[in-house]
Amino acid sequence: MDSLTTGGSSIPPDAPDLLRLDQLPGVGPVTVRKLVEYYGSAARALEAPAGTFSRIAGTNAARARSDVNLHRRVEGALRRAERIGVRVLTWNCPEYPDSLRHLSDPPPVLFLRGRMGLLARAGTVTVVGARRATERARDLAERLGVSLARSGVVVASGLALGIDGAVHSGVLRVGGEAIGVLGTGPDVIYPRAHRALFERIVERGLVVSEFLPGTVAAPYHFPRRNRILAALASSVVVVEAGRRSGSLITVDHALDIGRDVWVVPGPIEASTCEGSNRLLGEGARPLLAIADFVEAVTGEGSRGLLERREAPGTGPEMRILAVLAGDALLADELAARAGLPVATALAVLTTMELHGEVERMPGMRFRRAA
Repeated sequence: MDSLTTGGSSIPPDAPDLLRLDQLPGVGPVTVRKLVEYYGSAARALEAPAGTFSRIAGTNAARARSDVNLHRRVEGALRRAERIGVRVLTWNCPEYPDSLRHLSDPPPVLFLRGRMGLLARAGTVTVVGARRATERARDLAERLGVSLARSGVVVASGLALGIDGAVHSGVLRVGGEAIGVLGTGPDVIYPRAHRALFERIVERGLVVSEFLPGTVAAPYHFPRRNRILAALASSVVVVEAGRRSGSLITVDHALDIGRDVWVVPGPIEASTCEGSNRLLGEGARPLLAIADFVEAVTGEGSRGLLERREAPGTGPEMRILAVLAGDALLADELAARAGLPVATALAVLTTMELHGEVERMPGMRFRRAA
């Protein structure tokens, strides 16, 4: 199938064939990878003799390759992706995240809405936890999101109820950058209660899905998306998790690919903390103070910058003020012009905001205070 193009955007030429393979019965990312490695491309795999194809993917998958409805479903989903402005990446695209390539089952195709550049940002922190989280845990997750965002950290979570929603809300409340990884298509909001949150992340951050546009929520989608949450991060935080929490699946993936795992300790008698507390017993790093954790993951001493200001006329404050001589600037651009790491610039800006020297505007833009 030729590359689909509409309004200046494009679908990678290999995306339709990769998705057709992925939609075959009994076939997932691992089998798609095997087929592509064996035949050299998804297109060749779809045209391969049934006998050899069956040995890798199974008889049902071999027969389903000629299913007209499957072809129509993939083509219709890709055309919808273009209509609503979804960016499509395959694992052959240079923009495809290297962190996902290290998985044993990388998604053959990603659907993205929002700021795709966030995928390339180093130091992303994934925060996960219970859907039926306690008020204590939701409050802590929101405060953690605020602190990470103010230090310039991209925060990823799953947009679910409970901890996911709380941490995303904290990030967005202070104009930070959030990545939401979905267990649905990139155009399907789940749960419906998070419509406003979803739309704000599309506007200010990034929504990521490996499922075709129009795909509704299914129980087996969420364990599958958890590997993406783990791979996109340098550190994974579990705020609260019961004995059978899906967050533990994210942790398993994180450990498999060498990510740091942090856990917020909870009351030992609370069933909602049984799984997370067990992780601590198995060697996870305890998150005992938000400021200490943020300092550890940024490596920039952000807490010290918040508490200690340099003498007037010296240091990063004057460099920032010099840059803010004109219009308001995005935090990333401001940091680059001032010659500062983003985390350092944001920490200093927070202090300057408290002292009335700068004003924070929507979209993480800053300007000199009037």
